Amino acid sequence: MKPIRPVMLSGIATLLCWALAACDSGPKTYDDCMLLASRSSETDRQFNMMAKNCKDQFGHTLPLRAPPTAASKADDPPAKKP
Repeated sequence: MKPIRPVMLSGIATLLCWALAACDSGPKTYDDCMLLASRSSETDRQFNMMAKNCKDQFGHTLPLRAPPTAASKADDPPAKKP
């Protein structure tokens, strides 16, 4: 039996990576799921069902917003005179 050459192993590893990537082609986030629903649905009813499935699968959350920043002195309104 001949030993397996490194070149052959790298080819097998490449094919295995491609096969695994092809198997996992579903949406990974809520946004990806909704994008797929909007592109593949043909009617409003079909889109609503797909959107419900996305919500059930991923849970609907609003996108994260950046925390408010502290206002600088230039942005502060002028102080009132007593």
